[in-house]
Amino acid sequence: MLPVERRRKMARLIKSQGAVNSRELAKALGISVMTVRRDLKVLEDQKQLEITWGGAVPVGFEAHDIPRSHKAGSMLEAKVAIARAACEFIQDDSFIGLDAGTTTLELARLLPSLPLTNLSVVTPDLEIALLLSGYPHIEVFLTGGRIDPISRACNDTDSVAYLRRIRTTVAFVGINVWGTQHGVTTSSSEKMHRKVQLMNSADKSILLADSSKYAKFSPWRVAGVEDFYRIITDHGLSHDARQALEGVGAHLVYAGA
Repeated sequence: MLPVERRRKMARLIKSQGAVNSRELAKALGISVMTVRRDLKVLEDQKQLEITWGGAVPVGFEAHDIPRSHKAGSMLEAKVAIARAACEFIQDDSFIGLDAGTTTLELARLLPSLPLTNLSVVTPDLEIALLLSGYPHIEVFLTGGRIDPISRACNDTDSVAYLRRIRTTVAFVGINVWGTQHGVTTSSSEKMHRKVQLMNSADKSILLADSSKYAKFSPWRVAGVEDFYRIITDHGLSHDARQALEGVGAHLVYAGA
């Protein structure tokens, strides 16, 4: 097998499987681990993949969640703008679902000042629940279950079971990665099941996702971009990204100036 053909096959394997170690690649291709490492370096220089400890992952692949403290200050202006745009989809006497995350937290911060007399909110997010629980016109429901120390949210089967028993008018879904090809994905099966149920329990779902998270993906698929009533993002998306998203049926709302 010619080196170019071998590297092409290697890139396809990594793209299809999400993450592969060097020994697995060597066995699959019938070559030495040393040859695998040389080929991976060539493919990384061509920006076809990213080398990790012991192997490689596709470009944009994020296997693990980012600690909440690291995300809090990232893209803050865009998150606030997205949150403001999301307020347009909340009416009086609504029962909304707020996913865990820093963008949904910005939306929660705006809720008390909206011209509403009655609002019900269900969330797995501890910080959101504590923030809203002090307002008499906002009724807050916390899903319960095991608290994930990274996301600071209830993140197990108890949380999913709680969401299964309710019906909301709209669910606002937060995410760390999204894109046209892989859709909306997340880093663990627990988070995937919770987000899927949050969407299934709602009359319609709205994705809140800033442009810095676009063209990235994680192992567990939540939904396609076309499955959301609206996707609220910022103006940082490229023209090609906008065309690609609209081409697969995504309904985009651009927040901010």
